[in-house]
Amino acid sequence: MQKTLVVTGGCGFIGTNIVLHAKEKGYKVIAFDSLIRPLSEENLPILKRAGVEIVRGDVRNPQDIERLPKPIHGIIHLGANPGIPWSIAWPIFDFTTNALGTLNVLEFSRLNGKFPVIFASTNKIYSEEINLVPVKAKGKRYVWDFAKVNKKKVRATVLAGLTRSGVNEDFPMDSSGRFPHSPYGASKATADLYCQEYFHIYGVPTVVNRMSCIYGLYQKGVEDQGWTDWFVRAKINNQPLNIYGDGKQVRDALFGTDVTKLYIKEFENIDDVAGQVFNVGGGVKNTISLLEAIEHLNKKGGKPLKLTFKPWRAADQKIYISDISKVQKILGWKPKVGVIEGIDKIWDAYSKLN
Repeated sequence: MQKTLVVTGGCGFIGTNIVLHAKEKGYKVIAFDSLIRPLSEENLPILKRAGVEIVRGDVRNPQDIERLPKPIHGIIHLGANPGIPWSIAWPIFDFTTNALGTLNVLEFSRLNGKFPVIFASTNKIYSEEINLVPVKAKGKRYVWDFAKVNKKKVRATVLAGLTRSGVNEDFPMDSSGRFPHSPYGASKATADLYCQEYFHIYGVPTVVNRMSCIYGLYQKGVEDQGWTDWFVRAKINNQPLNIYGDGKQVRDALFGTDVTKLYIKEFENIDDVAGQVFNVGGGVKNTISLLEAIEHLNKKGGKPLKLTFKPWRAADQKIYISDISKVQKILGWKPKVGVIEGIDKIWDAYSKLN
């Protein structure tokens, strides 16, 4: 029997990638999306051509979720307010979408056969406490300076959750009130914990993926979310860029096709991963700073990007690298697309449109 997979936020960037991949693998796929983000509508023609069923609805409304055609064999839950600035400007919208919306999805599963729910969490559930670990500049990027860690200031639990491979799942979510998370981080942390509790209390097979920097095709990035795509388009269109901080902040970047394969693999191996929490990103081998990305784009020719440096944004992390060893060990998954290769793929896709 053909299995039905629902993807909330299915018309967004990651959703479109997952929906198309699942469709190719023979699933009946339903993209459930509020289309609140206007740019998501640009992906509708792509999904319709692929034969994807699209249901317009909002995860904040249980009645919308109930309209989904049954039976359902799994939900990949991506529907969310995706970034910090929106959460600061509209905290009620952020909480009801990220926390209450996730609770609605979990309850829908509990009352309809307890099918798997695979949830896209975020590295922003970890607070600014990570910035207590000293960093030093090395060329155009920051690196952690573990030799200068002050163990009187940095809790042992922080050090247990951070190695040279990056931040692992043992890094504390709770900073004992000393460091902020951002409203976005708080709402996603609430959803993250609810997924874990629905597995332990009700037996709903959940997986939590704490996502780092995800980028790729169909992203439609904006200044506050989707920076790699935003940088590429700024270069192609000769638009100025705002850099918040000094540009040396480092992220591990994971390409859309790689994250897509992970989510489908988790669904297909749910007995092995139910109840698990994974840090998901490009890992230590796929890191890049903002300045390094800009340097690479400037090599494409034309005028160099015009940069305006602005103050650091609240709750930003100077370095965030995901330790992905846990998910690699359990599922045998690892990123295939290197970060420079991925940026070039986005560049090539946009260049063909111009």
